[in-house]
Amino acid sequence: MSTHGTTLREGIATAISVLAEPVGTLAPGRLSASDYIAALREVEDLGRLVDAARIALAGEAEKRTQGPIDTLGALGYASAVDAVAMLTSAADRDAKRRIRIGESLNAGMSLTGAETGCAHPVVAASVFAGNLSIDVSTIIIDALDGVGNRVDESVLRQAEESLVELAAGTPDHPPLRADLVRGQVQLFLELIDPDGSLPREEAARRKRCLRIGRETQDGLIPVHGLLTLEVGASLKRLVDAHVRKVSFTDDPDSLVDHVDDRLPQQKRHDTLADILSAAARVKDAPELAGSAPTISVTVTQAALDAGWGVGAIDGFDTPISVQAIEKMIDSRGTQHIIFNDKGRALALGSVQRCFTPSQRRVIAARDGGCVIPGCTAPAGWCEVHHVIPWRDGGATHTDNGVLLCWGHHQSIDKGPWELSMPDGIPHVRGPGHWTWTHTTKSRSRPPSTPTG
Repeated sequence: MSTHGTTLREGIATAISVLAEPVGTLAPGRLSASDYIAALREVEDLGRLVDAARIALAGEAEKRTQGPIDTLGALGYASAVDAVAMLTSAADRDAKRRIRIGESLNAGMSLTGAETGCAHPVVAASVFAGNLSIDVSTIIIDALDGVGNRVDESVLRQAEESLVELAAGTPDHPPLRADLVRGQVQLFLELIDPDGSLPREEAARRKRCLRIGRETQDGLIPVHGLLTLEVGASLKRLVDAHVRKVSFTDDPDSLVDHVDDRLPQQKRHDTLADILSAAARVKDAPELAGSAPTISVTVTQAALDAGWGVGAIDGFDTPISVQAIEKMIDSRGTQHIIFNDKGRALALGSVQRCFTPSQRRVIAARDGGCVIPGCTAPAGWCEVHHVIPWRDGGATHTDNGVLLCWGHHQSIDKGPWELSMPDGIPHVRGPGHWTWTHTTKSRSRPPSTPTG
């Protein structure tokens, strides 16, 4: 064993023996506030040193498989990645990253045995001093390598020095979190490689896609894709603006404004449904086969009259409940097609809209958005709901229609919210509003006095 190897392994053994007992008996809950904060920082300092040794050793693995003797292959390992993953119990992706970053930071060796330096000496010095984590060093290295063939080497070195100083911190400012480093890296890249964003954006545009798969047995349709930055940012901003923190309450006397037990991902889905509903109503929306894009649903009149049963959406195998169909009728209307017992079409009725555009404008001006307290869906995104159901004889009149977003429209019949229309004014009752309360989002009409 070499002297270098002996020193390293003795140091590792000493560290393990010293730390084994305090780590094995660690009870974070017993630490004082000051000890807890200090321990978080100090353990991270230790972890960065350990990580530096990890990537340095992993970065040597590929070299051990090359040359006259494949020392790792001789021990039965299929590749450098296989060796690192097996010996460290790491996932293959982590082993690959350690090898790649280690190769960038390890010093090279000439034929005479002299060290030749590394690709990123400033990052390497900070990593091996325990000042930079693997995550941060990966961000910096990947960014600099991405523009290395277009930017002068001296400019790259200056950028590397500045980024390491920002990331690792100085006596004058603390180190940056990894996500903030990523933002700073982008600013540097725009400065030293202003034309680099053009080919990147063009490559992104070529990769843009949206795939809508076949429905699952549960009646869910998978959606996959890649959105360009501007499209994805617009969608994210729209959705995030209307997704609020989930809150729960079991207290009937709670004063919270509303209860929403949807998970964040479910709220994002429902907000997307609102956006699609609004887009379908745009006056100059494109037509499909000569008419506005329409979902065709087949259901028997008997099922509608009974209020239970199923129908089918044209082009999809999964049945849809009558309850869901009734929500669609609220928003899109119906058109009756009469068949005989053998399935022959006998008559086609005219389209019966549940609420005309004029009625919708009146309701939107009155309600200003979804009437459920705490919901931020604007009027243009909402659907009009029959407070007294259409199948129960509820009139298609402004006095019987209220604005609900897609998510609340789907759940309104199951609670916890109730609706009433005294004198044609929407009132709600539910969590935090235990008496009938008039709620409106209209800027021109304040809520009326609550009724008992």
